[in-house]
Amino acid sequence: MAFLEAPWTTIAMLAPYLLVGLALAGILHVVVPDGLIRKYLSGSGVGPIVRAAVIGIPLPLCSCGVIPVAQHLRKDGAGKGATATFLSSTPSTGVDSIAATWGMLGPTFAALRLVYAMVSGVLVGWAVERIGSKERSSDEVVVDSCAASSVKPVTWREPKQLLFRAWEHGFGEILFSLRKWLSVGIILAALLTWLLPQGLFDGWLSNPVLSYGAMLLASGPLYVCATGSIPIAASLVAKGLSPGAALVFLAVGPATNTATLAFVGSALGRKALFAYLGVMVATAIGAGAFVDWLGAAGAIPHIQALCHTQLAWWENAAAVLLLFVMFRDIRLPKFLKPPSQEASMKFSIPSITCGNCARHVTKALEPVAGVQEVSVDVESKVATVTGTADPAALMAALVAAEYPGTLMAG
Repeated sequence: MAFLEAPWTTIAMLAPYLLVGLALAGILHVVVPDGLIRKYLSGSGVGPIVRAAVIGIPLPLCSCGVIPVAQHLRKDGAGKGATATFLSSTPSTGVDSIAATWGMLGPTFAALRLVYAMVSGVLVGWAVERIGSKERSSDEVVVDSCAASSVKPVTWREPKQLLFRAWEHGFGEILFSLRKWLSVGIILAALLTWLLPQGLFDGWLSNPVLSYGAMLLASGPLYVCATGSIPIAASLVAKGLSPGAALVFLAVGPATNTATLAFVGSALGRKALFAYLGVMVATAIGAGAFVDWLGAAGAIPHIQALCHTQLAWWENAAAVLLLFVMFRDIRLPKFLKPPSQEASMKFSIPSITCGNCARHVTKALEPVAGVQEVSVDVESKVATVTGTADPAALMAALVAAEYPGTLMAG
């Protein structure tokens, strides 16, 4: 029973703040003008580096999403320093992640995480600018990621359409991209809460050097996105891990996974890679030591208090709402559905690159009259439509959704 209570408590503590963060993410998506990021990150020097941190911190992009955006910025003239800053600051935070941190680890810890992302991002950019600016690097980096569909320009201007687009981005694209790792994080947090004894970290891991080192080693292979890692960090803190070591865990993983490091080495150069990784590790350890010093001085009293099991009604309601919204697109497996007597049509859609593209195509085709079922295979870039819909109407819907396709023979 304790194992079942742990994930529900985690979801309930996380849900109200994550819902607010997702709403803010959607609003940012429709409010920020097209091309603003590229405009302010072009060139080299301290200015673009600082602006890269300021712009990147609130964006709700995880590592899989920030790489193609950084690649695009680099090709549009962003300096190596600004690109490195954007890569390090953006996946470590985001409005959704900061809101969730506030909910599970308290406002003081959330503020410290925000300051760390800003300071470390600027230092990473400065180091890369100084060390790797003269090194030649590859300009061709092929990245296939879900973020490619999330950087399309917003052309809707009517209030209802803007609200719908904000909902679709925050509670669709962003939440669906978080769903896998958020679920993993909650399950791992429940296992840690259930299996690890209280006071586990009071022994040899109470040594800061060992605890920080352990978190550095764990954060890489145990990569979970910035939001999904919060329940894990909170459960470890509840078992006695120091807040500083928790910050090290939260800071390093999202910005130093293998995909990001491979991109830095290829797009910015080998020297830039060493500068990027070295500054990230050094700033994480320094920030962890500072947070633990604040904790010893009694400046972070709220973290331990958050490890509670008495939930308010609004926390339970928010958890139910979050689970409903998160899994609202899940459908019955095909073997549970009655056999269909309707004809099926297949459309080749070359612009499909990821799960978000598949969701956009599905949403575009489902409202067409006569459509009974839509399934999209990302790997083959084929959409299968079952029903009696007019093929011309289906192709027109795809064009309107900016995913043009052709009807396949047979």
